[in-house]
Amino acid sequence: MNVLSIFSRSLFLKVFTFSSITSIALIYFLGSNLYTRISDGIINDKIAASISEGESAIQYANYRFVIAELNRTKDLAPLVQEIVNSSNVSAKDSGREVVFINSANSKRGDIPAVSTSNFLKEESVPFKFRERVQKSDELLWRETKLRYINGEVLDGVVIGKLLSLSNLGTYEMYVLFGFDAQQQNIDLIGQSMWGTGLLLIALIMIVASVVLQQVIRPVKNAAEVAEQLSSGDLVKRMEVRGQDEIARLGNAFNDMADTLEQQITRLENLSRVQQRFVSDVSHELRTPLTTIRMASDVIYAARDSFDPVIARSAELLLSQIERFENLLADLLEVSRFDAEVASLSLDRVDVSALVKRCADDLGIASKERDSVLRIQAPEEKLIIDADPRRLERIMRNLLANAIDHSEGQPIDVTIKTNDSAVSISVKDYGVGLTPSHIERVFDRFWRADPSRSRIRGGTGLGLSIAREDAQLHGGEIRVWGEIGKGSNFVVTLPIAHGRAYTEPALSEIPTF
Repeated sequence: MNVLSIFSRSLFLKVFTFSSITSIALIYFLGSNLYTRISDGIINDKIAASISEGESAIQYANYRFVIAELNRTKDLAPLVQEIVNSSNVSAKDSGREVVFINSANSKRGDIPAVSTSNFLKEESVPFKFRERVQKSDELLWRETKLRYINGEVLDGVVIGKLLSLSNLGTYEMYVLFGFDAQQQNIDLIGQSMWGTGLLLIALIMIVASVVLQQVIRPVKNAAEVAEQLSSGDLVKRMEVRGQDEIARLGNAFNDMADTLEQQITRLENLSRVQQRFVSDVSHELRTPLTTIRMASDVIYAARDSFDPVIARSAELLLSQIERFENLLADLLEVSRFDAEVASLSLDRVDVSALVKRCADDLGIASKERDSVLRIQAPEEKLIIDADPRRLERIMRNLLANAIDHSEGQPIDVTIKTNDSAVSISVKDYGVGLTPSHIERVFDRFWRADPSRSRIRGGTGLGLSIAREDAQLHGGEIRVWGEIGKGSNFVVTLPIAHGRAYTEPALSEIPTF
């Protein structure tokens, strides 16, 4: 049994898997959304603080340059160096970095064209951002990456402004802040959320498993009890605890089982009574019927000396007694099938010879109906394991039924075989069958048209007994038909008794 089959048959696995997947997806969605909001909030707070601090640093530097100009200080290189190194803590340690760039990229006296703190690379300030700063008098900012000479790279933000110094010309001052400390906090929060989410998922799965076990256990118990009831154990009942909905289900199920047990017991008793009645009546009627048959034979033998009307009555009496005998024989056979005591007397049977013999025996009846029996059988003998009496009864019933409904048309009997089965087809071209007739054709005492005049009276049990005989051999009888065009009965039996056949020798749907 593969995993898919186990999954399809387990309600617990279906519900548990669905609830687990739903919980994981929901927790992941909520966790991701919360993580994004927290990380964005931390970064945005850092950017806001950085802009404020960077603006203050740039304003302070500009103020220092204005004071130096008022004092007519000529050597501003130390002041530039002091402003660049104004923060003793680098951006890697939650401090800041400063970049001081001559807009003309030229050195003025002892002041280099580019001055940076803590070995920060000039590329940390994007060129396009510099162009924006050079064209604006406002304080500008953007996110960037802080790159150091030793190869370290940090995510951060750069704040810049253009400074116009009368003694030095135009300079750009940038203050940069890193997100390293904030990123560590974000990573810590993410790890905590992952751990909490996994723990929450595990707890949800455990709770779901326990709850599902509590809910599904009664359902599983109900399924087991139902299977035992269907197998014939009518005493089995569900265990009921409490007064909740599951308990109500158990009580309702047990009430239903009690009702079923009572009904089945009543029907079994009724069936036994009916079977005994049919069997007893059939046996009891045999004795008087034998006496009546003997008397009718005597009267029939002397019919030539009677008045013509009385002679005809003698003939009718004998024919009806024969019909009565056939009905009793069929009823006895039906009672054996109902009591499940019917058995096979197996022998090696030549099917072709048996079918031809049955056709010859019914030759007079076919001539009365102006029908011709056309038999197609293999040249060689076709030997199977079968009960000759029952197989002959099957063929007589099928042939007699075809003759009765042939309407003077020919009847085709076809015998075919394969490696495991033999099929015998009896096809007529008479009144035919409707789909509703096909569903009921094997019902006991059923006729397609009860009012229809028939030359040979039947009991209405022939086809039913034929199907029972075929099934007793391990075979089957199938039927097709079309109203006004005829009907086709195909009986299929295994060649070797006890071995199921793979497919019928005649499996195609006939055409009319």
